[in-house]
Order: sequence, then structure tokens, then C-alpha cells
Amino acid sequence: MSETNDKTNFLLVKVSDDLMKVYLTVKPFTQGGVDINVNDVLQILQSKKISYGIKEEVIGATLDKARLKDSAVEDVLIAEGDQTVFGENGRLEFLFDVDKKIKPQEGAHGKVDFHEVSIIENVEKNRPLVKLIDPTLGKPGKNVFGKTLIPVHGKPCVLPMGENTRVSEKDSKLLVSSIDGNVRYTNGAVSVKSCCTVEKDVDFSTGNITSKGTVVVKGNVRSGFILDAIGDVEVWGTVEDSIIKSKGNVLIKGGFIGSGKGKIEAEGDATIGFARNQTIVATNVIILREAVGCTIYAKNAVKVSGDKISIEGGITTAGAMIEVESLGSNNEVHTDVEVGTNYAAQQSQMIKRKETSGLKALLKTVDKELNTLHAIQKAKGELPPQYTTTFDRLLSRREELVKKLNDLASEEIVSVNKDAKVLVHKVVHPGVEIKIGESTMTILEECKKATFYLTGDEIKIKK
Repeated sequence: MSETNDKTNFLLVKVSDDLMKVYLTVKPFTQGGVDINVNDVLQILQSKKISYGIKEEVIGATLDKARLKDSAVEDVLIAEGDQTVFGENGRLEFLFDVDKKIKPQEGAHGKVDFHEVSIIENVEKNRPLVKLIDPTLGKPGKNVFGKTLIPVHGKPCVLPMGENTRVSEKDSKLLVSSIDGNVRYTNGAVSVKSCCTVEKDVDFSTGNITSKGTVVVKGNVRSGFILDAIGDVEVWGTVEDSIIKSKGNVLIKGGFIGSGKGKIEAEGDATIGFARNQTIVATNVIILREAVGCTIYAKNAVKVSGDKISIEGGITTAGAMIEVESLGSNNEVHTDVEVGTNYAAQQSQMIKRKETSGLKALLKTVDKELNTLHAIQKAKGELPPQYTTTFDRLLSRREELVKKLNDLASEEIVSVNKDAKVLVHKVVHPGVEIKIGESTMTILEECKKATFYLTGDEIKIKK
């Protein structure tokens, strides 16, 4: 065997599966009477067509180590390719608060400070809203065989242009507002809605307010008035017996009080300082102090943070959860809370039940008239001709009513969210009735810090 072959027997070269790294193992060679140098290793690499990223200094140091130790040196990295560098995708830099949240600050004596709270971010015409950041190019790589590796370049993105926004004439990578209004980022688009601001109370001097955008009232909303907005509604003061409708969120910094003629309907969330004797319907209802004698319906959750009194009296319903400090009061006021049912489906079922009741009353009247005609027919042996048309009409009407009743009866029952729960951080007083789906529990004794949930058809308490 030639000297080269002998030397080869002491050297093992391995290439990684991704062809980016080469490892060298050197077996003890001094006792074999041979000496191996860097060129010997390079010849082996050349024979394997390995040509890039070779670390000659590392090879020399590895041979020296093997020579001194007279023992094997294994898996030393002696060549390494260059990895490709991926380009960064284009991105959007938002120049406004995309995730604007209501975060009231609690000050001295537990009072909630609303002065800096707003669910609205107003912008002026030509205000920059979004900046487009270009993608970057990827950097090519090379494997240990000298083959160039094609990089992946970043992908561009586009400005999220929505209603009342446009590309700036001065900078094609900048989205700006076309009008003064309220900026929102929804469904992948930035839009600016016109904002209606009332600098004083909503009363007879303003009349009812209807807006295609956001409404901000810097005073109170007096009894008997209506605020109807496609956007958000924000009231800095108190709302009395009035109607507020919003396809967005509602924020009442003061209270929502009155004799029970007031109602808030929000497709988003409703956040209120405190509420008494009023009706509130929203996806989530957040009340920062107490809710007394109210009717509350939340598609998702209700949270009431009053310390001594959270929810007292009234009816509170939520699809997923009711979370409070306390339920009921020391006076054992009857308080109903219900979780697990869909409000919209529940309301639909109530309408259907009312419709069913009306149809049954009509059917009873029709049957009474038919019985009268049957009695005449029986007495005379046949129905006189003057009653034939009426008889046919009543039969047709009866068939129509029965079909409608059958259709209503066959429709689905409201489904129950079996994961729904009532979470009480401090105390539940006697007089509280808790309902989850079709199951009901009446509280007879004071209960401290408890979670009420459904197991099967039974309400359980976790303390």
C-alpha cells in the first residue's frame, strides 16, 4: 500500500447531510511510522470535491493534537459553508394605538379616575396613520462543495387602506387620513370615521343625536333622549333614563341611573361607572362599582367590581361568565344571575313563545266557531248553504295555524354553554338565585369566595 493510502487509513472525512459542514477524525498515526500534514488532508478534500470554507489552521491544529497525544481526535469541524440569510418580509408600522383599551386608574380612596380614559383616538385630516416598511433581500449562501444557494427574499405587504384614508402624495409608503375623525383598525383595514362631539349636556338644546361615526358627549345625557351611533359612544358625565345604541363600544364615565326607562345596546363592550335600575345589553359588560336593580344581558361576560355591593337585585345574564366581588346584599334582596345561555337565542325563543301563545289563542277561537257550526250541522242533519263558505274558511285557517305551531315547536331549543360559571371573590348573600342553563340554585346561607359551575345537570360550588 502506498504512503498516500497509508495516510488515508488514518483520516476520516464526513460531510453533514445538508452539505454545509465537514468533520475530520484523525486516528493515532505516529506508531504507524507515518507523518500526516495539512496537504495530505487537503488532497482528500480535493478528491471529494470539497472546495469551500476550508479551515486550514484548524486542520493543522488537529494534526498537532493527534501527534502529541498519540490518540484519536474525533469529529473536528474543518470546513463550513455560508448559510443563506432569509430576507425580512415587508411590515406595517402603525402610528396610532391599534389596541386601544379602557384602562381606568384607581386613585386615592379607591376612586376610579376617568380623566385620562378614552375609547376613542381622534385624528386630523392628513395625519399619518401607517408607514410601509419595505422587505429586504435575502443573502445567497454556499455549501462546502462551492455550490451557490439561492436565498429567499422578503415578501412585500400593502398599506391597509380603509374608509377615509389615502396614500400620501409626498410619500407613497405612508397612509394618511382623508378627514378629521376617529381612527380604527378592524378586519385588516385602517378606517377613519367622522366623530360627533357634544361639548355640553344632551338635552332639549341638542335634541336626539344620530351619527354615522363616533359620539362623544362631554356632559350628561338627560332623560328621554336617544344617542344612536354606528361608531363608539363616550359620555363623560351621567346618563339618565335615555336610550344609547352603538355598533361599537359604549363608555359611561359617570353613572347610568333612573327609574328603569334607560337602555344601553352595544354590539361591542359597555363600560360604566355604576348603574341603577337600568337595562344594559352588550358583548361584555364592565361596571366599575355597583349594579343595583339592573337588567343586564352580556353575550360573553359581566364583570362588576364594587367592593361592598357588586350586583344587588335585578337580573344579570351572561353567555360565559359573571365575575363579581359580591352577590346580593345583607338585606337579602332577591338577585337573579344566569350564565350559559345565548342572549340573542334566548330573546328569539321568548319571541317565539309569545308567538306560540298568540297562535294557540287564535286556534282556540277558530275551534270554538267550528264547534258551533258542527252543532248546527248535527241539529239540522246537514250544514245550511249560508254557512258553507265560513266553514271552509275556518278549516283552512285552522290548518294554517296548526302548521305554524308545528313549525315553531320543531325549532331548536337554546343551547347551553356547559363551561359557563359564576365567580364571586368575596361573598354571596342569601336571596341570590343562580341559574346555569336549566339548573337553578337558591342561596339560603351566606357563602364566602366561591365559583359556581355545572356538572351534568347539577350546579356545584368550588370554594
